[in-house]
Amino acid sequence: MKIIFLDIDGVLNSSAYDRQRTPNDGNIDKTRLALIKQLVDKTNAKIVLSSSWREHWEKNADKCDDIGKELISDFADAGLEIYDKTPKIGYLERSQEIRTWLDSNPDVSNFVIFDDNGYGWGDLSDNFIQTNYRIGRGLEDEHINRALEILG
Repeated sequence: MKIIFLDIDGVLNSSAYDRQRTPNDGNIDKTRLALIKQLVDKTNAKIVLSSSWREHWEKNADKCDDIGKELISDFADAGLEIYDKTPKIGYLERSQEIRTWLDSNPDVSNFVIFDDNGYGWGDLSDNFIQTNYRIGRGLEDEHINRALEILG
């Protein structure tokens, strides 16, 4: 199984998006979801939320709050679904949260991490792709191309 560990802020949105969006546009730049869809279609990877937004999402949609339901809806509109989320360990412990999730899911053959923060990824750094909230639109074509190389 291939996995995309996905942060939201700075990956699926950006300062450029924030400046142009209307109140009806929501918090996620749908054009960035289209890039994730391309990656999923080419690799059959599953999406695991590693974002702080994961606190709003549950596998059982009835247990999601409004933000979690918005996530489900936005992803579904793009033809995507969220497979799982990483556990919450603590602030700036994202690499440990991903490692814990990987340790609990030994059937993962390869993975990529999209995040705008360089948390100190250690042994996960070869799988880490850093986006930029302030420059560009967060997730860009070159990030997808790199992810395709990593996921194989």
